[in-house]
Amino acid sequence: MDSIMDQADFQELDSIKAIILSAFHTYGVTKTYKKNEFIFQENDPPQAAYYVDLGLIKISQSSQEGQGITLFLRYAGEIFGNAELLTNLHRKRYAKCLVDSQIISLDARKFLELAKGDAEFAYSLAVIGARRLLQTQNVVEALISRPVAWRLAWFLGQMGKQKDGVLEVQLQLSHEEISYVIGCSRQTVTEILNKWREDARIDYTKKKITILDPSRFFQCNL
Repeated sequence: MDSIMDQADFQELDSIKAIILSAFHTYGVTKTYKKNEFIFQENDPPQAAYYVDLGLIKISQSSQEGQGITLFLRYAGEIFGNAELLTNLHRKRYAKCLVDSQIISLDARKFLELAKGDAEFAYSLAVIGARRLLQTQNVVEALISRPVAWRLAWFLGQMGKQKDGVLEVQLQLSHEEISYVIGCSRQTVTEILNKWREDARIDYTKKKITILDPSRFFQCNL
């Protein structure tokens, strides 16, 4: 029963993503951004919603110390920047490309027109918003109650892709940026990764982490 429900859930999610993508492709404008280029900044008026066609985007907020705290990552196939449109609020965070990215922007006027007048589009937005709320609750629970090694392993699991029996993580964030996401110091991230490498749990280079035995790795850390 669980596998059937999971399959149905995936099918519904694919359908929802297709509705969102169709709207952005039909009415949006595609633009290429370079690595480290801003898509919008704090206090900007919300002029558009965005769809990640290719690339990886971090949504961050400035801290009193002047460092950006990464709150969310948006991957290919995800939308962002829509909450401020629906609430008519200025941006409280900034969006920055972690790699060269291709973004589709949907003008605020058209986005709101679809949200108010297209039932399928509005329902798709509601489902995406609900899923993100549940995901955020899970992240908060993990950050509050789990040890740092668990949080780092969980984060790598979110970022990784299975390939030939291993899990490969393209390291597009610095140790400092990872530390902001999982709530610890940069030094702690480095120490844990080095320990895992010494224990032959991972193969670790500057740009990539390979989890050599994913089932055993996550069983030990999650």
